[in-house]
Amino acid sequence: MKKRWISILTAGALGLGMLTSTGMVNAKADDKVTLKVALWDYSNVSYFKDIFSKFNEVYPDIEIEPLEFPSDEYNTTVMTQLGGRADFDVIFIKDSPNLSALSQQGHLLALDDYIAEDEEFDASAYKGLVEAQSLDGSVYGLPFRYDNTVLFYNKDLFDAAGVDYPTDGMTLAEYHELAAKLTSGEGNDKVYGAHNHTWTTNVTQFARITDAYNPNDASTFDAVKDCYNEILAMQDEGVIMDYGAVKSANLHYSGVFYNQQAAMLPIGTWYINMLCENVSDFNWGVCSLPNNGGLKNENSVGSAVPVTIGAYGKNPDAAWTLIKYVCSSDAAEVLASNGIVPGIGKRHQNCRSYNLCLYG
Repeated sequence: MKKRWISILTAGALGLGMLTSTGMVNAKADDKVTLKVALWDYSNVSYFKDIFSKFNEVYPDIEIEPLEFPSDEYNTTVMTQLGGRADFDVIFIKDSPNLSALSQQGHLLALDDYIAEDEEFDASAYKGLVEAQSLDGSVYGLPFRYDNTVLFYNKDLFDAAGVDYPTDGMTLAEYHELAAKLTSGEGNDKVYGAHNHTWTTNVTQFARITDAYNPNDASTFDAVKDCYNEILAMQDEGVIMDYGAVKSANLHYSGVFYNQQAAMLPIGTWYINMLCENVSDFNWGVCSLPNNGGLKNENSVGSAVPVTIGAYGKNPDAAWTLIKYVCSSDAAEVLASNGIVPGIGKRHQNCRSYNLCLYG
């Protein structure tokens, strides 16, 4: 399953309209430029290092200084440091609401002039995702990565229980029933049928994927009630972990699935890379997100991961060169080979964002 996903993603990246490295904007500086780059998970994944290495082959006069911050504290840390006018040249953004907050507070440079003046940059290659990184008519980021939410499952746990694997198009009630069948044990040895992370979107996404819920339309908020009730029932029955316990322990979803403490996990496609790099002792698969609309693969729900230029950095032109490269087709090949969906190129035609920006 792992190799199949990576081969599919790699093939997709290779099929993109290529933005060749020779078409990038060269850094114009007499001396070597060092870019301070704020990001998370740099120590835990290889694709950042691989992309930066390829970038340095093309631009040897631009050095990259990665500034890594803990993933679960990233948004708060970056916001605080920028409040003190930290001179980050490039900032990777975890989600669209954070992009909106940072741009509204003046911590990011608008990219409109760079986009307009760079004849070799083609915003249409991103299928609307460049425009989605905008606020009040100005674009503040380029889409580095694109994540859809899917349902991961542990094949070995299903095989041991003698239960059929999850399938595309399950309702939430069917998902609940399946989780109950996979729940076993007590105390530290307990295996939960599923794990629901603490993000609000890990409930609202079940309604968002069907278009019953739109985060920008208050008249649709009632559509989330059925999803919350189903998840609360699963919690009350002990087939998923208690929300308060997960929150207070700051328990990361990745470890729960890595350690085979849960049979199913609805999470973004970035997790493919994490599994490939960290798990070798069990087999896993994916299917589409459960929903009450009878949808299989017709729709998806997800969001882009933007990369931006800091307002207080010392090298904005070189920063543009870097962010354009990490969002290019050259970098997309690296991402796809690591099981990550690139921001550039084709994506699901009916994707519903679970963040502030809507595109599809």
